[in-house]
Amino acid sequence: MSLKSSALKLFTGEEEELQVQEYSGRPTMVKSQQLDMLVRVPRAFEDVAEYADALMQGAALLITFDQVDLPTRNRIFDYLNGVSYIMQASVSKVSDNMLLYAPQDVEVEKQVPRRGGWLSR
Repeated sequence: MSLKSSALKLFTGEEEELQVQEYSGRPTMVKSQQLDMLVRVPRAFEDVAEYADALMQGAALLITFDQVDLPTRNRIFDYLNGVSYIMQASVSKVSDNMLLYAPQDVEVEKQVPRRGGWLSR
């Protein structure tokens, strides 16, 4: 009886054949999850299709609305929020003119500043 079979019998009361992958003896490469973060400053509504495509492909978007007027900003906002809703992506306000769109599998942690600013104690 192998050590793994003994341990399984000890903890579960059963003895089963375990499927174990043996080490091949040579180094292997493990690919980690990668997140593309795109920072964009739209200048026209036509720019939004590129951003939506990137979000649908799994990239996070940081959009700054400094270069567009209010009606264009609202159209871009509505379009990307529609894409985010369909994909179950999150939308976070970074500042008055900046939004973060993150895919569903990306966790966004927000930290609220203490009274008096970030560095006050």
